[in-house]
Amino acid sequence: MDDIQNERDVEQLVHSFYKKVRNDERLGYIFNDFAEVDWDSHLPKMVAFWSNLLFQTGRYTGRPFRQHLPLPIEEGDFDRWYQLFEETVDNHYQGEKARYAKKLARNIASSFELRMERDGLINQKKE
Repeated sequence: MDDIQNERDVEQLVHSFYKKVRNDERLGYIFNDFAEVDWDSHLPKMVAFWSNLLFQTGRYTGRPFRQHLPLPIEEGDFDRWYQLFEETVDNHYQGEKARYAKKLARNIASSFELRMERDGLINQKKE
């Protein structure tokens, strides 16, 4: 298994990951039903985002945190997002960039979760 090496690898990672997200019982609801994400426009943005993070391409400019503020995030949602990301990376890649991608994803999930918790934007998990 190879490491993440180029734009094609980033595209495969992003598309594979978001396929899992779209099909996930909980996260699929947030992305598909609540946010009604237009995947044809969202996926290229996410490829640019990860390409920029992993290879400093400068292709992504934006403030992704703000897009998440209106979402009905519950406890554990960011953990699930990271779990799917880690699983996707591990299924396709291994090496320094793959480890770095997982570290970045963990940091993003933790940062978003902390900021949303601080602002009282994370709902208690429904039992």
